[in-house]
Amino acid sequence: MLEQYRDRNSLIHTVHARVKIIFTLVFILAVNLTPAGTWTGFILYFSILISIIMLSRLGIRYVLKRSLFALPFILSAIPLIFWGPEPVNHIWLLNRVQVPFSLVGLERCISITLKAWLSVQAAIVLTGTTPFSSIIEGFRQIHVPLILISIIELMWRYLFVIVDEVTRMMRARTSRSTQIGKPYHSGGSVLWRAQVTGNMAGSLFLRSIERSERVYAAMLSRGYTGEPLSVSSTNLSKKDQWITVFSCMMILAVFIFSLFTGR
Repeated sequence: MLEQYRDRNSLIHTVHARVKIIFTLVFILAVNLTPAGTWTGFILYFSILISIIMLSRLGIRYVLKRSLFALPFILSAIPLIFWGPEPVNHIWLLNRVQVPFSLVGLERCISITLKAWLSVQAAIVLTGTTPFSSIIEGFRQIHVPLILISIIELMWRYLFVIVDEVTRMMRARTSRSTQIGKPYHSGGSVLWRAQVTGNMAGSLFLRSIERSERVYAAMLSRGYTGEPLSVSSTNLSKKDQWITVFSCMMILAVFIFSLFTGR
């Protein structure tokens, strides 16, 4: 399932979507502006996230498992370890190859990884406690450009259509290439699989264009103008206002503390 929302009876689920969006944006901005090597600040950010996860009843294991999506970001930061700023030490690999090693680069690499990891966790908490329709409405209420909202909304909706199309194509491929005696294994060599996959990708591209034209024509026939026909906008309650102020002040306090304790 592509939908990340998990229905729970928790305090975080009852908070207005606009409040959670503002908190997530402020949190991600503060985390990424925090100086590298401010380990105490990163621990405080992580503690705040763990507290929110526990209040939301999403499950720490669920959030941490999905946050592994941030691990590929470390690939872009690994070169800093070897070509980072001075001082640069050298270590011998197998007593033959001399490899440069920068402690400052290692510190920056770990900091970039932690920033990406914490940011992804914040986004997971947002999508896990807020329905997609509420997130889109929250974006409208904080005056995100309408063209950007329309792109995000249509991309998300159409993604389900593409997944269904891919599922049908894979089912058709399996039914046409199953080996005798191996009903759950598609036949063919690696080269054959690569060729079939390439053909499927091209066919999916053409089908997606044709399908998008039909979907858009159906939307226009039903009165689509780029904006929802009915919007249920609700104002922030006193509780939501206090939560917004308190959460942003807490993040700001951690950020200021990180500036004074960082290098």
